Amino acid sequence: MSWWRPVKAAELDPETERAIRRWKLGHHLFHLYLITMNSGMQRAQATLRAAEWGELETEIADLAVLYDAATAAMKYAAGFRPESYTGVIRPSMSPPMLSPGFSGQLNQDHQVTLLLLRSLKAEFKQARKDFALPETLLSAWRRLMSAQSRNRRDHVLVCSKFVPEGTSLLNQHFADNPI
Repeated sequence: MSWWRPVKAAELDPETERAIRRWKLGHHLFHLYLITMNSGMQRAQATLRAAEWGELETEIADLAVLYDAATAAMKYAAGFRPESYTGVIRPSMSPPMLSPGFSGQLNQDHQVTLLLLRSLKAEFKQARKDFALPETLLSAWRRLMSAQSRNRRDHVLVCSKFVPEGTSLLNQHFADNPI
């Protein structure tokens, strides 16, 4: 890795300033969607356990919209040239600015999202076996699963735009520091 030093704001060109602004704002927005989704998944689990199908359908439909909004925030955050990522954004997430192996996967709220979704999927799968769920609820569920799939797909596209070789800072840290 080449030597890197913080850049003074007066030295930034407009494109780099825009990249930094979009990266930060997009991630702040993404985090708001994430914690809102976590609350929604908890409500969805409660309504599923109470067999309140109409309320569950509303929560599931809202989660699908929130997933798409989170995906849009992620795309917004990445709406700049790869050179700005390589030259400024990625180095700002590396030593000496942050600990080695920094990753969004280390975000506690993101981990909660994954756990809640895994649990909600398992409970919904069981409910499909145990009950004759309304078609409108099943349709809302399919929309949620499609929104999650789009989110994952688009995250891969964003990552490959900025890091074509596909090595995240976390994976690079593990490769450089085998246990």
